[in-house]
Amino acid sequence: MIIACITLFMATGIFTGYYLNLSPITTALFLSLSTVLFVFAYHKSKKQLIQKPHFTISTGLLAFTLGLFSITTHKATYHKNHYSHYLNNNTVIEGTISQRLKPNEFSEKYFLEVCYVNKNQSSGKILISTPKTKPLEVGDKIIITEKPKTIKKSLNPYQFDYAEYMAKQNVFHEVRLNKNCINAGKNKTLDYYIQNLRNTLIKSFDSSHYDKATLNFLNALLLGQRQDLDPVLTETYASAGVMHILAISGLHIAILFYIISFLLKPLHYFHKKGRLLRLILLLSSLWIFAIISGLSPSVVRAVIMFSFISIGQYINRDTHPINSIAVSMLLILVVSPNQLFDVGFQLSYTAVIAIVLFKPLYKNFKPSRYRVINYLLEITLISAIAQVSLLPFCLYYFKQFPGLFILSNAVVIPLTGIILITALLTLALNFTFTQASFITGHILEWLIKAMNTYTSWIASFSSFNFKNIAFTISLSILLGGALICIGCWLFKQTYKRTIAVLTSLLIFQACYLAHRTAINNKEELIVFNSYKEPLIAIKKAKQLIILSNDTLTSSLRAITDYKTANFTPNDTIIPLKNFLSLKEHKILVIDKSNLYPENINPDIIVLTQSPKINLDKILTQLNPKQVVADATNYPYLTELWKATCIKRKIPFHAVAEKGYYIVE
Repeated sequence: MIIACITLFMATGIFTGYYLNLSPITTALFLSLSTVLFVFAYHKSKKQLIQKPHFTISTGLLAFTLGLFSITTHKATYHKNHYSHYLNNNTVIEGTISQRLKPNEFSEKYFLEVCYVNKNQSSGKILISTPKTKPLEVGDKIIITEKPKTIKKSLNPYQFDYAEYMAKQNVFHEVRLNKNCINAGKNKTLDYYIQNLRNTLIKSFDSSHYDKATLNFLNALLLGQRQDLDPVLTETYASAGVMHILAISGLHIAILFYIISFLLKPLHYFHKKGRLLRLILLLSSLWIFAIISGLSPSVVRAVIMFSFISIGQYINRDTHPINSIAVSMLLILVVSPNQLFDVGFQLSYTAVIAIVLFKPLYKNFKPSRYRVINYLLEITLISAIAQVSLLPFCLYYFKQFPGLFILSNAVVIPLTGIILITALLTLALNFTFTQASFITGHILEWLIKAMNTYTSWIASFSSFNFKNIAFTISLSILLGGALICIGCWLFKQTYKRTIAVLTSLLIFQACYLAHRTAINNKEELIVFNSYKEPLIAIKKAKQLIILSNDTLTSSLRAITDYKTANFTPNDTIIPLKNFLSLKEHKILVIDKSNLYPENINPDIIVLTQSPKINLDKILTQLNPKQVVADATNYPYLTELWKATCIKRKIPFHAVAEKGYYIVE
């Protein structure tokens, strides 16, 4: 458990360091001081028969400051040769496409590994987007003759912040390729060869004549490449509570581990050398698979854990799973501390830790004399433990919870095992015995379609899939604390633990009610970032009044996200008005009609739909305290109005540039 504690302190240091944004010199100083303290405490503890807490505290402090130092030194912009230090208006960037990302409706997306900027050797990653008609490939060398733009932050309230998501991967700029790009051949990097291997493996299934959806499903299930998965299928699996099936995880690695172990079993007969060769081949196979599948946190965690199990079997020593999990987590954080902020990393480790810790409770639960029934019950219990442990994350990140996850997992998990074994067998036969692969390939296709059909059926019970749940980070922490108390109580039902459970639940409920009451009492007006039509909303208690000329406005993502976060289920759409009021604030809206009442003195003027006005004259006439230009205006007009307001020393807010505007 010592490794687990060290890992926990280091993770806390990484989290703290990311949000404090300290300089490398400061964190290096903290690390030096904590190292001196650790060495002093270590030497002092060697002389003591009964250990005092000084050494434990100094060890935790060292791990914490190591986390601080690690996240700071891994921040790409602190590196001297980072491309951002060489950018200017005549920037020329040379780089190599290193990874293909999930595309959107209009564009393909990639990571570009920067090699040179203006002939200066550089490093770092840039987000690249291209039209779908002009895709790129991993390994393509390109030259960009345009200065990258900073990735825009979320411009509407409570929406997913793509800029922050990319920043946690050390990606800060983007370029949309069109005529500003020259293809300069191929750079045959390791990423290039791995991608070619993936393409060869997935292309081997062409003999089975699968449709595109089945082929993309196999690409995700076998090789971890989920970029081309059908969004409808992805949403279906999420609604059914089996989204983890589409990401390579411990289940996939476990099946691969036992298959390879079975195939290499004859090497045991060659005594020590045979056992060593078996270990080397087993570990090599697992790590090659991990590299091919993209080294996701769940895969690395599982491969490290099974590597420790294999080494333990070789030296005839059992390794506790928690130690293996802690070591894998520590190694990942040392190499890439930003992984701590990856949702997949958090979900993967939380679920597997919960499953391992609660193993004593479900392992001996065998109410039936039939193995199949006991096996299905064990899967059901494991699924329940994993899903409940992930409840705070599901509510915070995804705002939903699948109510029928037990029914879906009880069938899908065993079926996934059968599909994986069949897929691996078919893959092997594709290169050795094509006639046989045709048979197994059709069986595989039938199994995949059967699983998709069952998952769709479960997801069709939409009333059991609880969506649009308002949840904050503080509520997630409190709920997590309550679940930990309940978990401890399940192991041993004592008076103190019962009080702890009840207290934690009461605190969670009280904070939830307090938060909801505060939100319901809030009144505000929001000018949303909307390019097509003006979009203004007024929140009063549980009611949201949407001012727009578009009747489909209530289905917009910006509105649904706002309603979810503010416990506002009801909305009313009314046509946009020229005059609005909220508490003591008077708001004048000037649109393309150029009509507005002149007998008022508004506090705020909102300009929308590019009105043809003399703003200087209006400011003299009405003397507002604030001018807001929404995103429907032409950019050149927004710039003119901005200059006018600066000249008149009146605050100006451009929604297209700064994001939404709120009046409280």
